[in-house]
This record gives sequence, C-alpha cells and structure tokens, in this order.
Amino acid sequence: MGLSAEQTALTRRPGFPIPATADVNCVERDLLTRHGYWLAALGDGSLDPTTAEQQQFVRVARGEAEPRSAFEVAWAKCRHAPAVPEGGPLELAGCLTQLIAARATAAAARDEHRSRREAVLERLKPELDALDAEYATRLADTGAEATRSELVARHAAVAYGSSFKHAGVHAVFIRGRVSWDAKGLEGYADDHPEVREHRRVGEPSVSLRFEPAA
Repeated sequence: MGLSAEQTALTRRPGFPIPATADVNCVERDLLTRHGYWLAALGDGSLDPTTAEQQQFVRVARGEAEPRSAFEVAWAKCRHAPAVPEGGPLELAGCLTQLIAARATAAAARDEHRSRREAVLERLKPELDALDAEYATRLADTGAEATRSELVARHAAVAYGSSFKHAGVHAVFIRGRVSWDAKGLEGYADDHPEVREHRRVGEPSVSLRFEPAA
C-alpha cells in the first residue's frame, strides 16, 4: 500500500493492542503490532485512503467486501475477535473449562504424532545408531570448541564495553541491570510522598498451574 507522510508516521507507532481472543498467527500478529494504528485510522475514517489498495481495505473494514490481502485478513481477525468474558466466577470457570478441553485435544494430537513418529524411527534405528556412532567424537569436539569460542567472545565483548558487529555477528552490549529495594523505597515514600508521582504499576497477570492428571 502506498503511504502518505501522515500514514507513514502512524506505521511507525508500535505496540498496537491486539485482543487476546484474536485468532492470528505470528505473521499477522507482527503485522498488526507494527501497523495496527495506521489500519485503525484508515478503517475509522481518520485517514483518507490514497491508493486503490487502501480504498479496498476501507471497504473490507466497513464490511462491504471480503478480506483477501494480508492486511485485510489480519485486520478482520482482530476486529472480529470474540469479546473477553466478564470477570465473574462463572465466566472464569467457563474459560478454564474450555482451556482444559483445548489442552486435552492438543495433548491427544501430540501423543498420536509421537507414537507414529517413534514407529518410523524404530524402523530406521539401525541406520541412525550407525550414523550417531560415526559422528559422536566429531560432534563433541566441534561443539566444545564452539562453546569455548562463544565464551571467549562474550568476555571480549564485555571488556570492550559497547555493541559491536563483525562478519555477520552482532555482539549487543547490555549494561548491568539496576535494581532498587522496593520495601525501602516504600518506607521512604511514606516520609516523602512526592516521589509517588514517579511510581508506575504494571498490568496484572495470571499464572496458571495445572494439577497432574489422575
């Protein structure tokens, strides 16, 4: 799609929020993350389309045409994603029930794949054993040398103190992480409440723990 200066600025705004229920693959997720604000502006009329492709996208966004291009398909999946259920216990219980069923289906598929794969490998086992024996020493020696070389390179990059690129390898220098005593800072903030305006609280998250199957 051809882009105007205003549209180009929107495409450079990253981090478009994608609904958790959107059935998008990794390519579509990346496309929406990078270009979602631009697509939203086209879709809601904040930006006027400047090319035939953009005009077609607007028609798709309005439900006047079926999605075909990668942009159109990704946007349709994003906008037609099911709503996130309310946060009550019944809604959460329903979501967890669906999760258990989905995991069971996925586990069954994995088990079937593993079983069939092992049957194929069993027929090839003599050839594989011979191949493993032939390469065992070579793989061990070359792997050890690669590991040693990587360790030396990492120490050299730390000593250099800055990112460095050479021969297709980019050694990215990352400074040591700065941490703070959260408990001590909370106590300090009690006596100096003005510092609380600099306090940031992240989004809540959930850890799911599954009980072993009986």
